[in-house]
Amino acid sequence: MIHTKTAIFRKLQSKDHVLSGTAIKALALGLMVIDHVHQIFYTQGVPAWFSWLGRPVATLFMFLCAEGFYYTQNRKRYMLQLLVGSFLMSGISMGLSRFMPLESVALINNMFGTLFMSTFYMLMIDLLRTGITARTPGKILLALGGMILPWFIGLGMLAVISKELLSWLWVMLLLFIPNPLIVEGGFALVFMGVLFYILRKYRLAQMGIVVLIGILSSLTAKNAQWLMVSAIVPMWLYNGQRGRGGKYFFYIFYPVHLYILYIIAFLIQRET
Repeated sequence: MIHTKTAIFRKLQSKDHVLSGTAIKALALGLMVIDHVHQIFYTQGVPAWFSWLGRPVATLFMFLCAEGFYYTQNRKRYMLQLLVGSFLMSGISMGLSRFMPLESVALINNMFGTLFMSTFYMLMIDLLRTGITARTPGKILLALGGMILPWFIGLGMLAVISKELLSWLWVMLLLFIPNPLIVEGGFALVFMGVLFYILRKYRLAQMGIVVLIGILSSLTAKNAQWLMVSAIVPMWLYNGQRGRGGKYFFYIFYPVHLYILYIIAFLIQRET
């Protein structure tokens, strides 16, 4: 039965589904640039619909993250790259915000931290599965502890920040540590990535998760976040193949394009 389901899944993927992982990533990057143009230049009259086009981007990144984590031959390196990217982006953003401040822009973008936290929980899920299958209490406890610890770190950080117990410098240093409460998109985005991983062989279920979160967003927030449901189109068209080229392009393009836009906006602000 399992082999039959796998064969059907692969047949569906190869017949009508035409987008590789690289193609979806290129689409997401293009939409992300448009979204960030609005984020940085909205005071210059960039229309709000630029931001609407960017609503599916985070969902697509989490979807591709789940795929990448499943297929990678070196999970530790994969996670380390995301963590290093998170550290570097936090440091550069902190420096730019301090020495080139923009009155209208808070430079808090850092999807690397969100992706890292999601892969961390994917790792814990696999450890828990192994512990249950092998009936190893040590692995089960380690997995459960690993799942809970980041929440305590996040709650502790929020408590420290809210009570102003530490200086600005120490608060910024604490923000370097990824946790599900403070990363970009928050725990909902991290959780969605984990669900994509758990349900990776059930594309309709993955798409259902996106629609459900989109509906909840429309009910709880007065913004266009519900447009994230448009991510189900490229998700459905995904053919299960990684695609060619651009292995490290995202790691470079994502922060560089954002900082270029930010610096341009700062120079415009200085001239006015």
